[in-house]
Amino acid sequence: MAVKMILLKTGETLITDAKEVVQEEQVRGYMFTEPQIVISQEKTMLMEADTKKSNYELDIILKPWMILSSDKEFVVTTDIVATICEPLESIREMYDNKVNPTPLSETEVVNG
Repeated sequence: MAVKMILLKTGETLITDAKEVVQEEQVRGYMFTEPQIVISQEKTMLMEADTKKSNYELDIILKPWMILSSDKEFVVTTDIVATICEPLESIREMYDNKVNPTPLSETEVVNG
């Protein structure tokens, strides 16, 4: 597979690099690498001008799934997965930036 959005039967939405786990020519589960829970909520600050637009804006937060584990890879069985789909490109980029951060060069200055 690749980077996918996955809805679990628990109601959690994950974004992760997912691969099928095949045994005896059947998909038995999935290997999730660095899965992140996708949390979405309606924008908290809407200006008066924004309410006149038909755009629906969301704040998106990615947080590690199984946050107390030191593991980076998890095998889950097919029976807990409700659906698998392609994430929006912007969400895929958020995920990529979070799990593969671009290192700062020595010449870059970080404002704190």
